[in-house]
Amino acid sequence: MALTNEHVDAAIDQFSVLYPFGLDTFQRQAIETFLHGDSVMVAAPTGTGKTVVAEFGVYESFRRGGKVMYTTPIKALSNQKFRDLRRVYGDNVGLLTGDITENPDAPIVVMTTEVIRNMLIQSPWDLDDVDCIVFDEVHYIADPDRGTTWEEAIILCPEHIQLICLSATVSNAQEIADWIGRTHRPIELITHFERAVPLALYYFYKRKLRLVIDHDGNRIADYDNTGGEVQKSFQRGGMSREQRVRFEQEEPQPWEIIQSLKNQELLPAIYFLFSRRDCQDFAQRMAVMGPNLIHDDETADQIEDIIQAYLESMREEDRELDQVQIITSLARQGIGFHHAGLLPILKQFVEALFSRGLMQVVFATDTLALGVNMPARTVVIGRMSKWDGQRRRPLIPNEFQQMAGRAGRRGMDEKGNVVVPYTPWMDFGSALEIATGDLLPVRSAFAIRYNTVLNLWDPPRGDRVRHMLQQSLAQFQSARRMRELEDEIMEKSQKADEIPHGCLIGYEAGDELLRDYRGINSSLTTLKNREKRILRELKNIRANTDERPWKEPGRQALRKLFKSLPPGQPVHTRDYGWVIYLGRGKQGGIGLFLTPERVELISEYRQIDYMPSPSLEVELPERLLELESPVDDLDELLTADEQAEIWNSLAELDLPNLDEQIEAHRQLLEKRFAEERARLDEDLADVRRSLEELGSVREDHPCHICDRRKEHQRNLKRISQVKRERVQLENRLAKERQEEDERIANLIKGIRDVLHRFDYLHRGQPTSKSDTLANVFDPNGLIICEMLDRGMLDKLEPPELAEVFSWYAYDRDFRFTNKFSLPKRLVLLRRRLEELEREVLGTERRNGLLISTGHSEGFYGAMRAWCNGSPMVQVLEQIELSEGDLVLAFNKTIDLMRQVREMLGQVMPDHPVRHNLEQAESLVRRDIVEQSLTAGFMPIVSEKAPDHVSAPVATDGSEPEIEEAGTSDTSTAG
Repeated sequence: MALTNEHVDAAIDQFSVLYPFGLDTFQRQAIETFLHGDSVMVAAPTGTGKTVVAEFGVYESFRRGGKVMYTTPIKALSNQKFRDLRRVYGDNVGLLTGDITENPDAPIVVMTTEVIRNMLIQSPWDLDDVDCIVFDEVHYIADPDRGTTWEEAIILCPEHIQLICLSATVSNAQEIADWIGRTHRPIELITHFERAVPLALYYFYKRKLRLVIDHDGNRIADYDNTGGEVQKSFQRGGMSREQRVRFEQEEPQPWEIIQSLKNQELLPAIYFLFSRRDCQDFAQRMAVMGPNLIHDDETADQIEDIIQAYLESMREEDRELDQVQIITSLARQGIGFHHAGLLPILKQFVEALFSRGLMQVVFATDTLALGVNMPARTVVIGRMSKWDGQRRRPLIPNEFQQMAGRAGRRGMDEKGNVVVPYTPWMDFGSALEIATGDLLPVRSAFAIRYNTVLNLWDPPRGDRVRHMLQQSLAQFQSARRMRELEDEIMEKSQKADEIPHGCLIGYEAGDELLRDYRGINSSLTTLKNREKRILRELKNIRANTDERPWKEPGRQALRKLFKSLPPGQPVHTRDYGWVIYLGRGKQGGIGLFLTPERVELISEYRQIDYMPSPSLEVELPERLLELESPVDDLDELLTADEQAEIWNSLAELDLPNLDEQIEAHRQLLEKRFAEERARLDEDLADVRRSLEELGSVREDHPCHICDRRKEHQRNLKRISQVKRERVQLENRLAKERQEEDERIANLIKGIRDVLHRFDYLHRGQPTSKSDTLANVFDPNGLIICEMLDRGMLDKLEPPELAEVFSWYAYDRDFRFTNKFSLPKRLVLLRRRLEELEREVLGTERRNGLLISTGHSEGFYGAMRAWCNGSPMVQVLEQIELSEGDLVLAFNKTIDLMRQVREMLGQVMPDHPVRHNLEQAESLVRRDIVEQSLTAGFMPIVSEKAPDHVSAPVATDGSEPEIEEAGTSDTSTAG
């Protein structure tokens, strides 16, 4: 039943009392959209309160007794969100991050996007009872590493689920919303551009903070002739060493900026840099200057208490690690640093101190700006350029605004501040252009992967894979560019018609006649293309109206399910409706199924379009369970009463009337597309009428039979500006059409050929090997599965097995000293592995693919030493890596071994490597590595729940427990 405006307003007012601040208009609009049953996408700056909308989705779904899934792009954010929601909803919250499975059947489950994507591919029926999914930080769709996961999750998401998508401000938010609306279901975009805490921009020059843009957005000062002296000198032929040193010495030091911020009471601050080494070095230099950031004994005591709490949670030997010693020493002075190479527990330590106001400055890389809830009063952008792995380049406005968005703590600061230091490497004007420039659009980073292909492969051509590619944001963006090009071509054609030309046989209006004649031909071509496009769109509408109103289970998922499915399971099929599974039989195919008239053998998985919960079952007579082949006449097997009893039992299961749903869905789609279909039919009639009229006009045209027409045409000014532009557009359009068609065709062919080459497909059909690769989600899954298939891992001991997997876990492009050596056995294995990788990578390259990456050449030995009992301190003495990088590589190794172990448990439970993998995981998961897996999962020191902790009461009348409050903490929405 539709909610009235009064009900909506009452629901929002009831929810809003849980917050210490009133809801903004955009938040109310988004919540109203959700309450009316629609999906919603919110695009707003960091710190404006987007998360409130997601929290309402959780609140409302829980209140009405539904299930909600909250997804984030990285495990750290999932852990943080789990803690936040756990303080409100208690044991009603679960967590799934791959490493951690906590309360997975809870009504509220937090997970990484990878987890939900895997669920949608492998067991889509697990989402049958999900009401709402929150996709937090959805602008990650442009991330080269994670973007594909986001797109696949949205494409595969069942239509019955409401989506709440949260995004930073991006210039093409409407395009992303349009794509989601076309791919999943209609979604309303709510945009908001005003920050809750206004920002001012300062330029730090000659030891002073100089206001450039005030908190009202007004330009106050100009330093156009300042900065960039060294950069400019390169253009003029360079400068002397003395000049360069003088300018570099004028570049302000971080301690000077922090001291100035302290004097003006603008701390705490986050000081962003793009080098891990700089973060630690500048923090230590800051400490040497004795900044006196801790003013009272009470604050010092609180810091010491938290330090001791974290130290007590660590082994004594781990407390001696350099990072631990440095970070705790800095913390006592109110200073910290934060980057990806920091131990997870130390990241959590820095976040805990900073969020409590006990740390006044944190030097951090820009990874901190990607979602961790750690706002500050001031943000310093210490560098206006960064190394992106290929070159040093200026920041783009998106990156600047992502970091600047951390300034200004809602509920604590009336104003936020962003500081850009003077630098001789970039002039003030360029820096200001970055700081105030328009955001760049989000572009799809979609890239197909082997396990996706095998899970969706529809023999023999992989049509479902093709459909996935065609549903991608990349394809949507490409199609939109082509539509825009068509419109531009028509505009150029109209302009070209206005160009006069002379006639060679004396017609006064000869140029107009020739222009008219050429225009007719051009218009005919354009009209024919438009006719094709309209017909294609009408065909797509007809295809859409024939779709099922639910996401059909994939072939791989059904194969796995039917390996262990008990007889008596109801199954819905395309041709027979509801049937009952009797068993495998002995004639191949999927198995035997009981229909109202006979026992049928179903041989194609595509026949099965819906699977209810595997817990449903119909009791069957023994005669049916013993059948080995189809039966044409059911009366020969069962009496009429027995048959009636079976179908009555099926009816009592209260299965959904899918035929009604299909018909209702078809009518709904026909209604939804009726207006568009009518418009297209009208357009088609107009186009065909115009084609007929123009064809007649051309036949009667004087230029049509003129013997000097070509000569006249050659005399025209062929390279006019308008024509060049039109031809360029037409070429671009044709090229983009051809490239897009070829790209998809070549991509599918390339993947198919690689999978055929390594025997995962045979003549378009999945082989017995396909189930292994279908369940390994790592980019190097093909190499790892080939190692398993060729027996290269069978005789390895658990420490050696973990060592081999670790070679695929370190992925930084960074040179470092490594004093470890490998035993001869592993050296020989590594040589065999290199031959295998050359074979795999060579096959991929020949097929135009860049999927596998191969093992890390420089990372070896550390995992074997760790599994053999060496403490972390000793391991680090042998390899020049930070503690955090090493632990991160170990964690990735665990995740990869877990994937392979779980795959073997499903596909080859008796494989000798499976048991060794389990032992290897237990050897790795000890001490600080084990601790890092749960760092952030549950707080080491108690946290106070935010002011809006009162949870809704579920429809069953239960009320969740709320954890006891502890040390003061300030939480911001958004």
